[in-house]
Amino acid sequence: MFVVKKKLILSTAFSAILVVATLVGIEIVASFLTPAWPAYLLRPVPISRDAVARWHSGMPDIVFATNSWLMRDRERSVTKPEGSAFRSVFIGDSFLEGGFTRAALPSRIEGILVGWGQEDVEAVNLGVAGTSPVEYYYRLREVALKLSPDAVVLMFYSGNDFVQKSFDEQKTTRPLIAELPRPSLLAAVAPHTAWLGVSAFGLAGISQGKYVPGESELIAAALRLPPAERLSRLAHHMKEHYFPQFEERTIREVLSRGSERFWSEYEPRRFDREYLQGWVLQGLISWEMSDRRLPMTAAGAAAEVTASEIEATLTWIAAAERLARSRGVKFLVALIPVGTVDPDFAAYWQPWPRYYAFTLLADARHKAMVAAMARTAIPFIDLTRDLQGATGTYRKTDMHWTEAGHEVVAARLAEEIARLRR
Repeated sequence: MFVVKKKLILSTAFSAILVVATLVGIEIVASFLTPAWPAYLLRPVPISRDAVARWHSGMPDIVFATNSWLMRDRERSVTKPEGSAFRSVFIGDSFLEGGFTRAALPSRIEGILVGWGQEDVEAVNLGVAGTSPVEYYYRLREVALKLSPDAVVLMFYSGNDFVQKSFDEQKTTRPLIAELPRPSLLAAVAPHTAWLGVSAFGLAGISQGKYVPGESELIAAALRLPPAERLSRLAHHMKEHYFPQFEERTIREVLSRGSERFWSEYEPRRFDREYLQGWVLQGLISWEMSDRRLPMTAAGAAAEVTASEIEATLTWIAAAERLARSRGVKFLVALIPVGTVDPDFAAYWQPWPRYYAFTLLADARHKAMVAAMARTAIPFIDLTRDLQGATGTYRKTDMHWTEAGHEVVAARLAEEIARLRR
Protein backbone atom coordinates (compact mmCIF):
# COMPACT_ATOMS: atom_id res chain seq x y z
CA MET A 1 0.00 0.00 0.00
CA PHE A 2 2.83 2.39 0.89
CA VAL A 3 4.55 1.69 -2.42
CA VAL A 4 1.33 2.39 -4.35
CA LYS A 5 0.80 5.70 -2.54
CA LYS A 6 4.40 6.68 -3.14
CA LYS A 7 4.08 5.94 -6.86
CA LEU A 8 0.84 7.95 -7.00
CA ILE A 9 2.46 10.94 -5.29
CA LEU A 10 5.50 10.79 -7.55
CA SER A 11 3.32 10.43 -10.64
CA THR A 12 1.18 13.41 -9.64
CA ALA A 13 4.23 15.54 -8.86
CA PHE A 14 5.87 14.59 -12.15
CA SER A 15 2.68 15.43 -14.07
CA ALA A 16 2.44 18.81 -12.35
CA ILE A 17 6.08 19.59 -13.11
CA LEU A 18 5.54 18.56 -16.73
CA VAL A 19 2.47 20.80 -17.07
CA VAL A 20 4.28 23.78 -15.53
CA ALA A 21 7.37 23.23 -17.67
CA THR A 22 5.23 22.94 -20.81
CA LEU A 23 3.32 26.11 -19.97
CA VAL A 24 6.55 28.00 -19.25
CA GLY A 25 7.97 26.82 -22.56
CA ILE A 26 4.85 27.87 -24.46
CA GLU A 27 4.86 31.26 -22.72
CA ILE A 28 8.50 31.84 -23.67
CA VAL A 29 7.77 31.01 -27.30
CA ALA A 30 4.57 33.10 -27.24
CA SER A 31 6.49 36.10 -25.90
CA PHE A 32 8.43 36.22 -29.18
CA LEU A 33 5.23 36.03 -31.24
CA THR A 34 3.14 38.66 -29.47
CA PRO A 35 3.50 42.44 -29.45
CA ALA A 36 5.46 44.07 -26.64
CA TRP A 37 3.86 45.70 -23.61
CA PRO A 38 1.52 47.57 -23.64
CA ALA A 39 0.43 46.64 -27.17
CA TYR A 40 -0.59 43.09 -26.31
CA LEU A 41 -2.82 44.40 -23.52
CA LEU A 42 -4.38 47.06 -25.72
CA ARG A 43 -5.03 45.21 -28.96
CA PRO A 44 -6.59 41.75 -28.40
CA VAL A 45 -6.31 40.74 -32.05
CA PRO A 46 -3.99 41.97 -34.82
CA ILE A 47 -5.22 44.66 -37.18
CA SER A 48 -6.02 43.38 -40.66
CA ARG A 49 -4.03 45.61 -43.00
CA ASP A 50 -5.98 44.27 -45.98
CA ALA A 51 -9.26 45.23 -44.33
CA VAL A 52 -7.95 48.71 -43.54
CA ALA A 53 -6.84 49.21 -47.13
CA ARG A 54 -10.21 48.03 -48.42
CA TRP A 55 -12.22 50.30 -46.14
CA HIS A 56 -10.14 53.36 -46.98
CA SER A 57 -10.04 52.83 -50.74
CA GLY A 58 -11.14 55.99 -52.49
CA MET A 59 -10.33 58.17 -49.48
CA PRO A 60 -6.68 59.19 -49.99
CA ASP A 61 -6.82 61.75 -47.18
CA ILE A 62 -7.30 59.02 -44.58
CA VAL A 63 -4.21 57.18 -43.42
CA PHE A 64 -4.85 54.60 -40.72
CA ALA A 65 -1.43 54.31 -39.13
CA THR A 66 -0.71 52.96 -35.67
CA ASN A 67 2.15 53.52 -33.29
CA SER A 68 4.24 50.82 -31.61
CA TRP A 69 1.43 50.34 -29.08
CA LEU A 70 -0.91 49.49 -32.01
CA MET A 71 -2.98 52.58 -31.25
CA ARG A 72 -4.05 55.16 -33.83
CA ASP A 73 -1.84 57.82 -32.33
CA ARG A 74 1.63 59.29 -32.61
CA GLU A 75 4.43 57.53 -30.79
CA ARG A 76 4.15 57.78 -27.02
CA SER A 77 6.46 56.96 -24.13
CA VAL A 78 5.50 55.07 -21.00
CA THR A 79 7.01 57.77 -18.83
CA LYS A 80 5.77 61.31 -19.25
CA PRO A 81 8.21 63.00 -21.63
CA GLU A 82 10.08 66.18 -20.87
CA GLY A 83 8.03 69.15 -21.90
CA SER A 84 4.72 67.46 -21.07
CA ALA A 85 3.14 69.42 -18.25
CA PHE A 86 -0.24 67.70 -18.42
CA ARG A 87 -0.88 64.19 -19.73
CA SER A 88 -4.47 63.19 -20.42
CA VAL A 89 -5.31 59.63 -21.46
CA PHE A 90 -8.47 58.83 -23.41
CA ILE A 91 -10.09 55.40 -23.09
CA GLY A 92 -12.92 54.19 -25.31
CA ASP A 93 -13.93 52.27 -28.41
CA SER A 94 -14.11 52.99 -32.15
CA PHE A 95 -15.30 56.56 -31.52
CA LEU A 96 -11.80 57.19 -30.18
CA GLU A 97 -9.99 54.97 -32.64
CA GLY A 98 -11.50 57.01 -35.46
CA GLY A 99 -10.99 54.53 -38.26
CA PHE A 100 -12.95 56.47 -40.89
CA THR A 101 -11.67 59.96 -40.19
CA ARG A 102 -8.60 61.95 -41.16
CA ALA A 103 -7.52 62.28 -37.53
CA ALA A 104 -8.56 60.52 -34.33
CA LEU A 105 -10.25 62.56 -31.62
CA PRO A 106 -7.25 62.89 -29.23
CA SER A 107 -5.07 64.11 -32.09
CA ARG A 108 -7.62 66.79 -32.91
CA ILE A 109 -7.79 67.80 -29.25
CA GLU A 110 -4.02 68.18 -29.08
CA GLY A 111 -4.14 70.32 -32.22
CA ILE A 112 -6.74 72.64 -30.70
CA LEU A 113 -4.75 72.98 -27.49
CA VAL A 114 -1.59 73.77 -29.44
CA GLY A 115 -3.55 76.51 -31.18
CA TRP A 116 -4.37 77.89 -27.75
CA GLY A 117 -0.69 77.97 -26.86
CA GLN A 118 -0.80 74.81 -24.72
CA GLU A 119 1.87 72.78 -26.51
CA ASP A 120 2.75 71.00 -23.27
CA VAL A 121 -0.52 69.02 -23.07
CA GLU A 122 -0.78 65.40 -24.22
CA ALA A 123 -3.95 63.60 -25.30
CA VAL A 124 -3.02 59.93 -25.46
CA ASN A 125 -5.31 57.68 -27.50
CA LEU A 126 -6.21 54.29 -25.98
CA GLY A 127 -9.28 53.74 -28.13
CA VAL A 128 -9.92 50.18 -29.34
CA ALA A 129 -12.90 49.29 -31.52
CA GLY A 130 -15.38 46.72 -30.28
CA THR A 131 -14.68 47.15 -26.57
CA SER A 132 -16.90 48.08 -23.63
CA PRO A 133 -16.72 49.49 -20.07
CA VAL A 134 -15.41 46.11 -18.91
CA GLU A 135 -12.32 46.52 -21.10
CA TYR A 136 -12.17 50.23 -20.25
CA TYR A 137 -11.76 49.40 -16.57
CA TYR A 138 -8.99 46.87 -17.14
CA ARG A 139 -7.31 49.09 -19.74
CA LEU A 140 -7.27 51.82 -17.12
CA ARG A 141 -5.87 49.49 -14.46
CA GLU A 142 -3.32 47.62 -16.56
CA VAL A 143 -2.10 50.37 -18.89
CA ALA A 144 -3.43 53.91 -18.49
CA LEU A 145 -2.52 54.37 -14.84
CA LYS A 146 1.02 53.15 -15.57
CA LEU A 147 1.53 56.07 -17.97
CA SER A 148 1.63 58.68 -15.17
CA PRO A 149 -1.52 60.47 -16.36
CA ASP A 150 -2.78 63.68 -14.84
CA ALA A 151 -6.29 62.98 -16.10
CA VAL A 152 -8.25 60.12 -17.67
CA VAL A 153 -11.23 60.68 -19.95
CA LEU A 154 -13.54 57.69 -20.43
CA MET A 155 -15.66 57.90 -23.58
CA PHE A 156 -18.97 56.04 -23.22
CA TYR A 157 -21.13 55.42 -26.31
CA SER A 158 -24.79 54.76 -25.59
CA GLY A 159 -25.24 52.80 -28.80
CA ASN A 160 -23.43 49.67 -27.63
CA ASP A 161 -21.55 50.23 -24.37
CA PHE A 162 -24.12 48.86 -21.94
CA VAL A 163 -23.28 45.61 -20.16
CA GLN A 164 -25.41 43.06 -18.34
CA LYS A 165 -23.13 41.92 -15.51
CA SER A 166 -22.06 44.30 -12.76
CA PHE A 167 -18.50 44.89 -11.65
CA ASP A 168 -18.92 42.72 -8.55
CA GLU A 169 -20.59 39.90 -10.50
CA GLN A 170 -17.98 39.68 -13.21
CA LYS A 171 -14.84 40.15 -11.16
CA THR A 172 -15.63 37.06 -9.07
CA THR A 173 -15.63 34.73 -12.07
CA ARG A 174 -12.63 34.20 -14.31
CA PRO A 175 -12.90 32.22 -17.55
CA LEU A 176 -10.11 29.95 -18.72
CA ILE A 177 -9.21 32.40 -21.48
CA ALA A 178 -10.43 35.87 -22.43
CA GLU A 179 -9.42 38.87 -24.46
CA LEU A 180 -6.76 40.92 -22.74
CA PRO A 181 -6.81 43.05 -20.71
CA ARG A 182 -9.74 41.11 -19.23
CA PRO A 183 -8.47 38.73 -16.55
CA SER A 184 -8.56 34.98 -17.08
CA LEU A 185 -7.02 31.91 -15.51
CA LEU A 186 -4.55 31.56 -18.37
CA ALA A 187 -3.62 35.26 -18.45
CA ALA A 188 -2.81 35.17 -14.73
CA VAL A 189 0.11 32.82 -15.37
CA ALA A 190 0.82 33.16 -19.10
CA PRO A 191 -0.42 36.46 -20.57
CA HIS A 192 1.41 36.10 -23.89
CA THR A 193 -0.06 32.64 -24.37
CA ALA A 194 -3.50 34.05 -23.60
CA TRP A 195 -3.05 36.78 -26.22
CA LEU A 196 -1.87 34.25 -28.79
CA GLY A 197 -4.74 31.91 -27.98
CA VAL A 198 -7.35 34.61 -28.43
CA SER A 199 -5.75 35.79 -31.65
CA ALA A 200 -5.30 32.29 -33.08
CA PHE A 201 -8.80 31.07 -32.23
CA GLY A 202 -10.60 34.26 -33.22
CA LEU A 203 -12.15 35.00 -29.83
CA ALA A 204 -12.57 38.67 -30.70
CA GLY A 205 -15.12 40.94 -29.06
CA ILE A 206 -16.66 42.03 -32.36
CA SER A 207 -19.08 39.57 -33.87
CA GLN A 208 -18.25 39.08 -37.51
CA GLY A 209 -21.74 37.90 -38.42
CA LYS A 210 -22.45 35.80 -41.49
CA TYR A 211 -19.71 35.77 -44.09
CA VAL A 212 -20.74 35.59 -47.74
CA PRO A 213 -17.73 35.30 -50.07
CA GLY A 214 -17.55 38.12 -52.59
CA GLU A 215 -20.45 40.01 -51.02
CA SER A 216 -18.69 43.37 -50.72
CA GLU A 217 -17.69 43.25 -54.37
CA LEU A 218 -21.21 42.24 -55.45
CA ILE A 219 -22.80 45.12 -53.54
CA ALA A 220 -20.24 47.61 -54.87
CA ALA A 221 -20.96 46.46 -58.43
CA ALA A 222 -24.73 46.64 -57.85
CA LEU A 223 -24.47 50.25 -56.71
CA ARG A 224 -23.15 51.18 -60.15
CA LEU A 225 -26.18 49.71 -61.93
CA PRO A 226 -29.35 51.59 -62.98
CA PRO A 227 -31.86 51.87 -60.08
CA ALA A 228 -34.26 49.10 -61.14
CA GLU A 229 -31.51 46.62 -61.94
CA ARG A 230 -29.63 47.50 -58.77
CA LEU A 231 -32.69 46.85 -56.63
CA SER A 232 -33.38 43.50 -58.28
CA ARG A 233 -29.77 42.38 -57.96
CA LEU A 234 -29.58 43.18 -54.25
CA ALA A 235 -33.03 41.77 -53.46
CA HIS A 236 -32.06 38.50 -55.14
CA HIS A 237 -28.79 38.38 -53.20
CA MET A 238 -30.48 39.00 -49.85
CA LYS A 239 -33.11 36.33 -50.52
CA GLU A 240 -30.53 33.79 -51.61
CA HIS A 241 -28.16 34.25 -48.67
CA TYR A 242 -30.23 35.67 -45.81
CA PHE A 243 -33.99 35.52 -46.28
CA PRO A 244 -35.11 32.49 -48.29
CA GLN A 245 -38.47 32.68 -46.47
CA PHE A 246 -39.36 36.06 -48.04
CA GLU A 247 -40.48 36.84 -51.57
CA GLU A 248 -38.09 38.99 -53.58
CA ARG A 249 -40.81 41.56 -54.14
CA THR A 250 -41.17 41.93 -50.36
CA ILE A 251 -37.44 42.53 -50.00
CA ARG A 252 -37.51 44.99 -52.91
CA GLU A 253 -40.29 46.94 -51.22
CA VAL A 254 -38.24 47.34 -48.04
CA LEU A 255 -35.12 48.42 -49.93
CA SER A 256 -36.98 50.85 -52.20
CA ARG A 257 -38.56 52.97 -49.46
CA GLY A 258 -35.80 55.53 -49.25
CA SER A 259 -35.79 56.13 -53.03
CA GLU A 260 -32.51 57.53 -54.39
CA ARG A 261 -31.83 59.37 -51.13
CA PHE A 262 -30.81 56.06 -49.59
CA TRP A 263 -28.48 54.98 -52.39
CA SER A 264 -26.84 58.34 -53.04
CA GLU A 265 -25.23 58.22 -49.61
CA TYR A 266 -22.87 55.51 -50.89
CA GLU A 267 -21.45 57.46 -53.79
CA PRO A 268 -17.65 57.89 -53.76
CA ARG A 269 -16.32 60.95 -51.95
CA ARG A 270 -12.97 62.12 -50.70
CA PHE A 271 -13.86 61.70 -47.03
CA ASP A 272 -16.89 60.75 -44.91
CA ARG A 273 -17.52 58.01 -47.42
CA GLU A 274 -20.22 55.51 -46.50
CA TYR A 275 -19.89 51.81 -47.32
CA LEU A 276 -22.95 49.68 -47.94
CA GLN A 277 -22.33 46.23 -46.51
CA GLY A 278 -24.40 43.08 -46.29
CA TRP A 279 -24.96 43.50 -42.57
CA VAL A 280 -26.66 46.86 -43.19
CA LEU A 281 -29.12 45.42 -45.69
CA GLN A 282 -29.61 42.30 -43.59
CA GLY A 283 -30.37 44.35 -40.48
CA LEU A 284 -32.69 46.67 -42.37
CA ILE A 285 -34.77 43.81 -43.78
CA SER A 286 -34.68 41.77 -40.57
CA TRP A 287 -35.93 44.59 -38.36
CA GLU A 288 -38.57 45.78 -40.81
CA MET A 289 -39.96 42.27 -41.34
CA SER A 290 -39.81 41.24 -37.68
CA ASP A 291 -43.04 40.74 -35.76
CA ARG A 292 -41.33 41.75 -32.53
CA ARG A 293 -43.02 44.59 -30.67
CA LEU A 294 -40.83 47.66 -31.09
CA PRO A 295 -41.15 51.22 -29.80
CA MET A 296 -42.10 53.76 -32.45
CA THR A 297 -41.79 56.82 -30.21
CA ALA A 298 -39.32 58.20 -27.69
CA ALA A 299 -41.85 57.60 -24.90
CA GLY A 300 -42.29 54.00 -25.97
CA ALA A 301 -38.52 53.49 -26.05
CA ALA A 302 -38.14 54.96 -22.56
CA ALA A 303 -40.60 52.39 -21.25
CA GLU A 304 -38.38 49.59 -22.60
CA VAL A 305 -35.27 50.63 -20.66
CA THR A 306 -34.50 48.39 -17.69
CA ALA A 307 -32.88 49.73 -14.55
CA SER A 308 -30.65 46.64 -14.25
CA GLU A 309 -28.62 47.34 -17.40
CA ILE A 310 -28.12 50.97 -16.40
CA GLU A 311 -27.05 50.01 -12.89
CA ALA A 312 -24.77 47.18 -14.05
CA THR A 313 -23.00 49.45 -16.51
CA LEU A 314 -22.67 52.22 -13.96
CA THR A 315 -20.83 49.90 -11.56
CA TRP A 316 -17.95 49.58 -14.04
CA ILE A 317 -17.71 53.33 -14.53
CA ALA A 318 -17.85 53.89 -10.79
CA ALA A 319 -15.12 51.29 -10.27
CA ALA A 320 -12.93 53.05 -12.84
CA GLU A 321 -13.50 56.40 -11.16
CA ARG A 322 -12.60 54.99 -7.74
CA LEU A 323 -9.44 53.46 -9.15
CA ALA A 324 -8.33 56.71 -10.79
CA ARG A 325 -9.15 58.73 -7.69
CA SER A 326 -7.15 56.33 -5.49
CA ARG A 327 -4.10 57.18 -7.61
CA GLY A 328 -4.73 60.92 -7.47
CA VAL A 329 -5.70 61.05 -11.16
CA LYS A 330 -8.48 63.34 -12.35
CA PHE A 331 -11.33 61.48 -14.02
CA LEU A 332 -14.02 62.52 -16.48
CA VAL A 333 -16.70 60.56 -18.33
CA ALA A 334 -17.94 61.83 -21.69
CA LEU A 335 -21.34 60.37 -22.61
CA ILE A 336 -21.78 60.02 -26.37
CA PRO A 337 -25.37 60.18 -27.69
CA VAL A 338 -26.61 58.25 -30.70
CA GLY A 339 -27.55 59.70 -34.08
CA THR A 340 -30.99 60.97 -33.03
CA VAL A 341 -29.32 64.31 -32.28
CA ASP A 342 -28.43 64.75 -35.97
CA PRO A 343 -31.52 65.87 -37.96
CA ASP A 344 -30.03 64.53 -41.19
CA PHE A 345 -29.42 61.11 -39.65
CA ALA A 346 -32.97 60.92 -38.28
CA ALA A 347 -34.51 61.96 -41.61
CA TYR A 348 -32.41 59.43 -43.51
CA TRP A 349 -33.80 56.45 -41.57
CA GLN A 350 -37.40 57.71 -41.32
CA PRO A 351 -38.72 55.35 -44.06
CA TRP A 352 -37.72 52.38 -41.88
CA PRO A 353 -39.34 53.05 -38.48
CA ARG A 354 -38.76 49.55 -37.12
CA TYR A 355 -35.06 49.66 -37.96
CA TYR A 356 -34.84 53.15 -36.46
CA ALA A 357 -36.40 51.76 -33.27
CA PHE A 358 -32.93 50.51 -32.28
CA THR A 359 -31.69 54.09 -32.31
CA LEU A 360 -34.70 55.23 -30.29
CA LEU A 361 -33.96 52.54 -27.71
CA ALA A 362 -30.31 53.57 -27.55
CA ASP A 363 -31.33 57.20 -27.13
CA ALA A 364 -33.63 56.23 -24.25
CA ARG A 365 -30.78 54.33 -22.59
CA HIS A 366 -28.55 57.35 -23.05
CA LYS A 367 -31.03 59.60 -21.25
CA ALA A 368 -31.39 57.04 -18.46
CA MET A 369 -27.61 56.87 -18.13
CA VAL A 370 -27.35 60.66 -17.93
CA ALA A 371 -29.94 60.66 -15.14
CA ALA A 372 -28.13 57.85 -13.31
CA MET A 373 -24.76 59.60 -13.59
CA ALA A 374 -26.29 62.80 -12.26
CA ARG A 375 -27.20 60.96 -9.06
CA THR A 376 -23.53 60.12 -8.45
CA ALA A 377 -20.47 62.22 -7.68
CA ILE A 378 -18.68 60.98 -10.82
CA PRO A 379 -17.60 63.93 -13.01
CA PHE A 380 -19.20 63.68 -16.45
CA ILE A 381 -20.37 65.64 -19.44
CA ASP A 382 -23.24 64.85 -21.79
CA LEU A 383 -22.21 65.57 -25.38
CA THR A 384 -25.87 65.83 -26.41
CA ARG A 385 -25.75 69.54 -25.70
CA ASP A 386 -22.93 70.00 -28.18
CA LEU A 387 -24.28 67.74 -30.92
CA GLN A 388 -28.03 68.37 -30.67
CA GLY A 389 -29.32 69.83 -33.93
CA ALA A 390 -25.91 69.79 -35.62
CA THR A 391 -26.64 68.43 -39.11
CA GLY A 392 -24.23 66.00 -40.75
CA THR A 393 -22.37 65.00 -37.60
CA TYR A 394 -23.14 61.26 -37.72
CA ARG A 395 -22.38 58.69 -40.39
CA LYS A 396 -25.53 56.93 -41.60
CA THR A 397 -24.53 53.27 -41.65
CA ASP A 398 -22.05 52.69 -38.81
CA MET A 399 -23.42 55.62 -36.75
CA HIS A 400 -20.02 57.09 -35.89
CA TRP A 401 -19.07 60.74 -36.14
CA THR A 402 -18.31 62.38 -39.43
CA GLU A 403 -15.47 64.87 -39.80
CA ALA A 404 -17.91 67.58 -38.68
CA GLY A 405 -18.94 65.54 -35.65
CA HIS A 406 -15.32 65.05 -34.65
CA GLU A 407 -14.72 68.78 -34.86
CA VAL A 408 -17.66 69.56 -32.57
CA VAL A 409 -16.63 67.01 -29.96
CA ALA A 410 -12.91 67.84 -30.14
CA ALA A 411 -13.67 71.49 -29.43
CA ARG A 412 -15.74 70.60 -26.36
CA LEU A 413 -13.22 68.12 -24.98
CA ALA A 414 -10.32 70.52 -25.54
CA GLU A 415 -12.17 72.93 -23.27
CA GLU A 416 -12.61 70.17 -20.69
CA ILE A 417 -8.92 69.25 -20.76
CA ALA A 418 -7.96 72.90 -20.33
CA ARG A 419 -10.35 73.08 -17.38
CA LEU A 420 -8.96 69.89 -15.81
CA ARG A 421 -5.47 71.31 -16.12
CA ARG A 422 -6.29 74.34 -14.01
